[in-house]
Amino acid sequence: MSRLVVTLVALTAVVCSGLPSAAADSKSPVVISIENASARVGEKAIIVAKISMGEGFKITDSYRHRLIRLSAADGGVELEGTVVPGSVQDGSIVFTVRATPKSAGTHAVHGVFRFSYHGGGELDIRSAPFEATVTATE
Repeated sequence: MSRLVVTLVALTAVVCSGLPSAAADSKSPVVISIENASARVGEKAIIVAKISMGEGFKITDSYRHRLIRLSAADGGVELEGTVVPGSVQDGSIVFTVRATPKSAGTHAVHGVFRFSYHGGGELDIRSAPFEATVTATE
């Protein structure tokens, strides 16, 4: 799946997850991009997810941003953990998910983002679904 399609799917999921109605239009402050991973069976793969904010919004530096409840849908991928902390880098939150494929094919990885931002007013704490893939070759 292309990065643009994954970004659009993730953004749609964020909008549908309960963002304020002002954010549900084309001016949504949240942009999620996901770089799916590929590796040989038994080698480590890295999925990189990034949450960026639109103009006028900022990531909350003091919040413990994290990706929780990580799981592999079919058991074809071993994850290093079920929680991955996010780090604030250049005004975005970056998450690095380490996975080792156990069998060839494309394997889905799911989880939930927990993050916070503000836009000149109140702090906003949100969650959004995380969906990525690890493609493994022999």
